[in-house]
Amino acid sequence: MKKSLSQILVISLLAAGMSSCGIFKNQSQPEAPAPVEKPASKPKPKPSINKEEALDGEWTVYKVNGKRVTGTGETHPYVTFNMADHRIYGFNGCNYINGDFVNEGSSLRISNVISTMMACQDSQYEALINKALERTRTFSVTKKGHEYYLDLRNEHNIVEMVMRKHNMDYLNGAWTVKEITGTYNNNEDVELVIDIPEHTIHGNTGCNIVNGSLIIDPEKSNSIQFNNLATTKMRCPDEQAKTETAFLVALERVETAQRGKSGTVIMRDKDGENVLVLKKIDNRQQGN
Repeated sequence: MKKSLSQILVISLLAAGMSSCGIFKNQSQPEAPAPVEKPASKPKPKPSINKEEALDGEWTVYKVNGKRVTGTGETHPYVTFNMADHRIYGFNGCNYINGDFVNEGSSLRISNVISTMMACQDSQYEALINKALERTRTFSVTKKGHEYYLDLRNEHNIVEMVMRKHNMDYLNGAWTVKEITGTYNNNEDVELVIDIPEHTIHGNTGCNIVNGSLIIDPEKSNSIQFNNLATTKMRCPDEQAKTETAFLVALERVETAQRGKSGTVIMRDKDGENVLVLKKIDNRQQGN
């Protein structure tokens, strides 16, 4: 697949101290001191999203005109905003498009959009996407988990199109394999290096070197899959061979990834079963 507003929450808490006076007071007894209220602590503001940085990059079309957009691989509509030259590039479900855009703050205007002239039998999204781009006047970006959502709004502040960008960059880097299909792995040589921008992986099975590619499915949250796995052909002792086989099978089963505790990542299969638990390798460890 082709190649994810800033909101500052300010809450003012007002507390009014309440006191009461009795009509009759016993002068022989001292009054109890009034309770001292601790000042309410203000919640920390949420991290702001830089509008321009957030807009930049490739977005898959999630909804247009309120309608959920479906498609797989090359057939899924997408739009790429290139902040370097203020150009858009994309695919509307039938034809490839490109054009210009200008933005300032939350305002966004898209113009000079041209497309290829393919005739498609099933182009249910093409006209809707083209119209949404033409009508766009403002945008907003929100983050939900590892995903970003881009709303394109018209002059009446009505959402014309919603796009989504997966942010799996946290997977970049070197990982040691702690568990394979629920079993603790005691072979410290089993490692995996993930390169999200290049869509590649390489690593060590504990005996052989493994290389492959990765896919992120725009239709699925937390999606990641590994394919085209290839290894060197060294003969391995029985125990290492068993670990290698289990590791390669687990890689082929992976469908999603999510952060775990203490710097780990949990990878699951299509049924939601844990198949791999990875732990990030500290850069200082790699240098040793």
